[in-house]
Parts: sequence; structure tokens; C-alpha cells
Amino acid sequence: MAPGNVEVVRSLFDAQWRGDERAMLEPISPEIVVTQFPDQLDARAFEGHDGVRQAMRDWIGTWDDWTIELIRATEIDGHVLAIAVQRGRGKASGAPIEGEVAFVFSFRDGLIVRWQMFRTEPEALAALSGGEAA
Repeated sequence: MAPGNVEVVRSLFDAQWRGDERAMLEPISPEIVVTQFPDQLDARAFEGHDGVRQAMRDWIGTWDDWTIELIRATEIDGHVLAIAVQRGRGKASGAPIEGEVAFVFSFRDGLIVRWQMFRTEPEALAALSGGEAA
């Protein structure tokens, strides 16, 4: 039996935590589109597995001691809303960060085809209810 969408997202976070890039990319479609936080000044979309790698490098590369912990994942109309806490220190400033972030994962044929990043759960829910999650 194939895993459900929530289990797929949990496995993605587990693989990230272990540093297992191959396992992290396994449930991700080669045609994936990753979008950064909508309010980010230099926000852009990343495409494909190379895009996932670049998006992760761009974000994680700005922090020392960065970690992310999945708090919960919920399926909503075929998408998965994931809430996580990230922690780290800014590389340039040394300033600590700890805060929740939200992600919306969209699926097609059992694979993640869209990974959207949001600063808050209400922003992610608004995208889901407004049809912005594809």
C-alpha cells in the first residue's frame, strides 16, 4: 500500500533531518516547483530536483546550526499543510532565530509537485482557501 500524503511529508522531513538527500528527493516529482516566502524580497520559484537543492542551499546557507522540526502535518483537500519550527543562528549576525514556518505541499500521482513556503499558518491557510495552492 502506498503511503498517504501526510506520511510522504513526514518522510521528507525525516530525510532532511538525517541529511539523506536521496531519500528526501524520492517523493518529489522531477517537475516540482518550489516557491519561497511570498514577502521575501528576492523571492523566486525553483524548478526540479536541482531547484529543490538550490532552494535548500539558499535558505540553510544563511544560518549556522540550523534545524527544522515538523510539529504537525494535516491533509486539506489533497494538499498537506505542514507546520514546523526552525532554529539556528544567522551566519553574518550570529543572531538566534526560532520560529514557526508553514508549508503547503501539493501532490500529483503520489509525488510532491509544488512546495510553497509561508511565514505563518494563517498565510498558508489563506493560500489553500484562495485556490493559490496548485
